[in-house]
Amino acid sequence: MATRPLTRIVMLALILGSHTTAQADDTWQACHQADVKALRVFTVGEAILLRKNCQASDLLTPPVKLEFAYFREVPGDAFAKAAMHYLEKNLTKDTFTALSPRLEAFNQHYRDVSDGDRYALIWQQQQLELYLNDTLLTHETGDTFARHYLQIWFGNTPYSRSLKQDLLGAR
Repeated sequence: MATRPLTRIVMLALILGSHTTAQADDTWQACHQADVKALRVFTVGEAILLRKNCQASDLLTPPVKLEFAYFREVPGDAFAKAAMHYLEKNLTKDTFTALSPRLEAFNQHYRDVSDGDRYALIWQQQQLELYLNDTLLTHETGDTFARHYLQIWFGNTPYSRSLKQDLLGAR
């Protein structure tokens, strides 16, 4: 009889231990953050680059999470328009043309946001996922798609040079 409670305690410890380990694998570390500005003047939010390990030599290799917290209202179509604008600037003409249907399909999932809302782009396991307030809105498969999509913020002509530098810890 005395072994039953002990067995239950050991089993409970194993279950909790395995749960904790799984959670630890899903833990993101905030590596760098930056203000998000509209028209290069008005701070509308904050961007955070997160990784499982911020000591990686290349911060943009998966898994990587790019999170945006908003301090004011931003219309959803503004995200889609800005995304396509910066993708066109950063991708070759052929790549942009070939990816346009997939990019537009992905971008159609952006929604209006207000103070306190959070978007997250998570690139892992060969796919890019878009979340709003922890709710998955869409995903697209392929590391190539994800790498190209992140050019909006990390390409040669990014949305904001200072945001890019801050998120990469370059200044």
